[in-house]
Amino acid sequence: MAREPTWFDHGFSRINSCLGAVLALLAVTSAVPVASNRPSLWLLWTALIGSLGLCYHLLAWRMARRRPAHALPFAGFFLLAALVPAYAMLQAQDIASFVPKWMITMRAGMEPMAGGSISVVPDASMIGALRYLGYLTFLALVIEVCTRRERVRLMSRILFWGIVLQAVWALVALKILGDIALFGEKTAYLGMATGTFINRNSLATFLGFGLVLGAGMIGFRYDKPTPRTGRPLSLFEKLGAEGLLVLVAMLILFLSLMATQSRLGIASSLTGLTATILAIFWWQGRLSLWLLLAMPILLALLSAAIALGGQDIADRALFSEVDGATRLALYRQVIGMIAQRPWTGFGFDCFGPAFEAFRGPPLNGQVAFALAHDTYLTNWSEQGVIIGSVTPLLLLAATVVLIGRLRRSQDFPASAASAIGTLVLGAMHSLGDFSLEIPANNYVLLVIIGMGLARRTASGHSSNQVSAPVLAPRMAAGLPVTTGVSRVKIKDDPA
Repeated sequence: MAREPTWFDHGFSRINSCLGAVLALLAVTSAVPVASNRPSLWLLWTALIGSLGLCYHLLAWRMARRRPAHALPFAGFFLLAALVPAYAMLQAQDIASFVPKWMITMRAGMEPMAGGSISVVPDASMIGALRYLGYLTFLALVIEVCTRRERVRLMSRILFWGIVLQAVWALVALKILGDIALFGEKTAYLGMATGTFINRNSLATFLGFGLVLGAGMIGFRYDKPTPRTGRPLSLFEKLGAEGLLVLVAMLILFLSLMATQSRLGIASSLTGLTATILAIFWWQGRLSLWLLLAMPILLALLSAAIALGGQDIADRALFSEVDGATRLALYRQVIGMIAQRPWTGFGFDCFGPAFEAFRGPPLNGQVAFALAHDTYLTNWSEQGVIIGSVTPLLLLAATVVLIGRLRRSQDFPASAASAIGTLVLGAMHSLGDFSLEIPANNYVLLVIIGMGLARRTASGHSSNQVSAPVLAPRMAAGLPVTTGVSRVKIKDDPA
């Protein structure tokens, strides 16, 4: 028999709700100062996340010592993910003498910046490991607090409307205020929306996450039980006032996305949105029709994007082959760089300094390349093909788990659909850019994934349910037993 909730549980529920709101606010706020793409900024966020995690677990130990951790079922995922920062810290140590020479060959003229380490910049690898640990802690906290439907909806609202505010600012800064930047003078991507970001492609991913999340919020509307009115609800009744507002906000996100003029950002965002819609309709058991309509809808949206975006996007789409010549040369040289150290890599967060020894024509006259413009190549060049593949493979495994969540109505299938869409978006955009190497984008991605992976707990029964001690005397006397209700509803766990 289920236990009765205590005041400890209700107090813990308030803590979870507050922490959930703080985590969602942190994700959207991290985008304001140049997407937190500065070591000082993401170290600050990492310290804050670590402090939140410590305080949360101290309170959990104080208030409910026997309460199981909701992130515990994902312990295997977190242990495998911990290989990335653990190896990054190992790369920064003086271990080169213990590694076979053929594994750490260096191009002529290139020597480690600190003798004896695999990493060419050991300090950068150590700091990068801290950032990655912060991401894991952040994801664990999201999973830990997402145990109630209303709490997940609150976090989704905070995240979504925060992204919408970013879209509004991006349009205002570009169209009304004369293409300004919030911090300092804008010197790059003139005539394109960048918002509080520096790079328009990274902003496009951020806005794409908002589109996907908006589709999931509309999916939440279909997660509500249908009232016994004798007739099905109309589309507008299902959407409600909030659903209509979300649709209007998604239009603003779409217009801001167009203003970035990011070809890959637009394509990956619309692909992620389509994946989310397909996931929602599969969850609702209506996949067949939407499977037939998915590709025409996607093509129509892409055509509308080019038409609405004006001549600039059309020109960039038509001449992408010419513009991509430099990018292809970069990829060839990065692959050559990986071939030099396929097993050990050159050090976590060390792509820029390491690549300088491999850069050749036609990139000699170009500016420095601090990033590979392909997250997969960046991972393999920094940590080798084995450890560098851990994160993408774990995200793929998370996608498989999320697909299973779509069939568990007692969890958060709408959030699972959003998480699938964001993973599709991120995986596609990472093929040609570095948006998921930007902290602000990672925080938003982790909140959405965490909400999709989380499990709703249920321990308290509805007051309509009659307990066993009450029924026992009637059953013993041979009297009929009725509960007065046709269905028993399980309440959310107070935590």
